[in-house]
Amino acid sequence: MNPFLAERGVESPQLCADLLLANVLGCERLQTYVDADRVATGDELARLRDLVQRAGRHEPVQYLVGRWAFHGCELEVGPSTLIPRPCTELLVEEAVRVAAAACEAGATPPCIVDLCTGTGCIAIAVARALRTLRTGRRQLAWKGSEQNERGGSDGEVLRGLRVIATDVVPAAVDLARRNVAAHRLESVVEVVQGDLDGALAGLGIEGTVGVLCANPPYISDVEWKDVPQNVRAWEPETALRGGVDGLDMVRRVVGCAPRLLRAGGVLLCEIAASQEQSALEIASSGGLSEAVVLRDLERLPRLLRARLDP
Repeated sequence: MNPFLAERGVESPQLCADLLLANVLGCERLQTYVDADRVATGDELARLRDLVQRAGRHEPVQYLVGRWAFHGCELEVGPSTLIPRPCTELLVEEAVRVAAAACEAGATPPCIVDLCTGTGCIAIAVARALRTLRTGRRQLAWKGSEQNERGGSDGEVLRGLRVIATDVVPAAVDLARRNVAAHRLESVVEVVQGDLDGALAGLGIEGTVGVLCANPPYISDVEWKDVPQNVRAWEPETALRGGVDGLDMVRRVVGCAPRLLRAGGVLLCEIAASQEQSALEIASSGGLSEAVVLRDLERLPRLLRARLDP
């Protein structure tokens, strides 16, 4: 265990130290153990000391290394956006399930909108999962401009798939666009700047969205004091805090859903575990039906799911 980081209360100090070392050496974490006898250069030691000092001040290791994994893909991360978390993968999996079901039924691929996109993690993960979607009937494929991950010819992607991601923060939009480009999804995923659905004005998608995704700020004022120090001090507060009860942005997301969704379209919105009943009431009063809250891997209420009646 790294004593310097442990003494300062850094979460998972050994993992943090390993990740910082691998970043400085430009290798995978496992390789630092394989090459344990390798002698670091003076420049590498200086860079490592600086990173460890910053980690000791609870700066997130994800920001220090500038990369983080989400749903099987590596993404650039930075202080303009939230750090992607495993609980949000539930939203991705449900969005893919809904889209796949629509295609299996013979419908055209749904337009997918991701509000409050941040790093673009949800939009990218959904597009990656859907681009090689197989249904029981056929391979749904489109010869797009995207190259496959092995560097070969054009990869298989879902025919007609359109994913639109929005964020109000210019730096977040730029970062999300870089992530989209890094995964060669520019022909599928469009990132636009604006406040929630305001960013969608003029795109002509009202009443056509099959899946509306959002991971909005949802931490209440009461719960804010219990947020870990490395989150409160470093991740953007505007992407975390959702007002007195934490539901200000959830209400806005639900409020725009009936106008954006096509008949039978589905809203998927991440919430805090303490907001299950309130979120269900907001969805029901907002003109949506079949509202439920799905549980994440920790069995905590995490994802509001509701439908616009046909």
